Amino acid sequence: LRRCNQPSMHGAVTNFGFLQTREPQLCRLGSLAERYFVDDPNTCHIKLRQFSELLCQLTAARFGIETSVGEAQADLLRRLKFERALPREVGDLFHALRVSANRAAHEHAGDHSSALPSLKVARQLVIWLVRTFCNPALSAGPFVPPSKPEDASVELQANWQGCVPKSRAPAQNQRRCATPAWPRNRQD
Repeated sequence: LRRCNQPSMHGAVTNFGFLQTREPQLCRLGSLAERYFVDDPNTCHIKLRQFSELLCQLTAARFGIETSVGEAQADLLRRLKFERALPREVGDLFHALRVSANRAAHEHAGDHSSALPSLKVARQLVIWLVRTFCNPALSAGPFVPPSKPEDASVELQANWQGCVPKSRAPAQNQRRCATPAWPRNRQD
C-alpha cells in the first residue's frame, strides 16, 4: 500500500496526507476513498463511511468518552451531542457524511456528484479534529479534487467549476478548492 503523501494512481497527492504521522489508518481510508472516486464512487462512499466511523471513535476517545466495538455511529454521535463534545456544525457534518455513506452501502446509491462533497466533508472533519486536539495552527492547504471522471454530469461539472480558479487555464491539471473554516475548538 502506498504512503499517503505519495501520488495516487491518478497522479494527485492525497488530501489526507497530513494524517500520515498522526493517524495513519485515517490517512489510508481517506486516500482509498479518493482513489476509488473516479472509477467507483459507491466504493468511495463506503470508504468514507469507514473513515467517518473511525474518526467518530477517535473524537469520542479524545473527549474521554468510552465506546464499544458494536456501537452504531448514530448512537455514538448522539452521545457526543448529549455530552456537548461536538460543536453543532461538526455534528451536522458527521451526520451528513454518515447518511450519504449509508445510502451508498444500503441503497447502492452514490455517484460522483455526491462523492465529491463527501470527500470535502471528510477532510473538513479531520482538519477540525487535528486543530482541536493536536495542532491549532494546522495548515492543511486547499482541497484538491481527485481527477474528474470522463462522463461527469452537469451537476458535477458545476461543482468542479467551483474548484478551478478562473485565472488558471483549463489545460492545467492542478485544481484546488478553498478549505472553509469550520470551528476549531469545542463549543460549550
